[in-house]
Amino acid sequence: MDLELIDSIHKRINYQRSIIPNTMRFFLPGIALASFLRPASASIDTSNCVPIEQIGTSNLDRYKYSLDFVVDDDCSYRLSFTFQHDESLPVATSPDQCDPSITPPEIASDGNPYFAFRWAYASLPRSVQKATGIDHISIDFNPCGHPPLGVFTAPHYDFHIYRVSPEFRTCMTCTTVPGAPVCDSGAGAQETSNGRAFFNVNTIITGGVANMPSGFVVPPTDAVLWMGSHGWDVANQPDPATDPWTEPIWLMGSYDGDIAFYEPMVPLSYVTGSTTNFYEETIAYEGQTIPTLPNRWTLGYDAGTKWTTVTFEGESNVCNGMPTKKPKASKKASR
Repeated sequence: MDLELIDSIHKRINYQRSIIPNTMRFFLPGIALASFLRPASASIDTSNCVPIEQIGTSNLDRYKYSLDFVVDDDCSYRLSFTFQHDESLPVATSPDQCDPSITPPEIASDGNPYFAFRWAYASLPRSVQKATGIDHISIDFNPCGHPPLGVFTAPHYDFHIYRVSPEFRTCMTCTTVPGAPVCDSGAGAQETSNGRAFFNVNTIITGGVANMPSGFVVPPTDAVLWMGSHGWDVANQPDPATDPWTEPIWLMGSYDGDIAFYEPMVPLSYVTGSTTNFYEETIAYEGQTIPTLPNRWTLGYDAGTKWTTVTFEGESNVCNGMPTKKPKASKKASR
């Protein structure tokens, strides 16, 4: 990315951290985190964690959320969640409402600036976690969208499908760009192992990112506090001038050389209104080492019922109630 774009991204989100609701401003009491260090990270510094309230509301009741899960005879899973857009959520109606340089900002009906975070999540049943590697689902609404500017700056939903626990996320902290929830990518800016982990992206010999689709890149300016470093097909992202964003798009998140989340992102207009919509995508991964990553996903919106269903399909870790067998490493002949 060029310096002008990096500067615009930082300006766009410069106010975000200061507008996290007051109910989320506390310090985390000392707790043991060893039991939920997932996925593969051997350890994490627990001295820089934040209160769990800071990563969002711990239920999805406002969305009438429900979950459906099945593993078929071929040991493939199908995980679906269904929700309805909450009409009480604010939606920006003018550019000024989304401009963080205007102070004080205009406050929406929920008591927060229009460009504030609105995160909510639900943990999955243990049986689903074991089969899919997914820990929890976070439905994150953005009334103003977010950077890159002009590309995804439309009201939309981010569906973060996390492979790490909420507690682990509270320790995904870093030295941020002043006033912003973005990790500073400058040389020497990260003085903790937790912060440096945002920039530890696992690549393969051909230059791609391991366990991400071909063409995905992880820009250093898109490492977001408590989430991870976002990767997507930047070269083929929507062009606001010729091809504005109208359909769902797939992103993934890296942290400490692993995949922390994957993320369908969808414009609000796709899951509201009088037009029924359906999207599907088959996914292949470069240098795949995580067998449970979805190989297909779909999103359907029913204009009659206002329900949206997001479905993931992939290889299950559990088959017929038992863990799937992994190939044994070959033994070398003794010398």
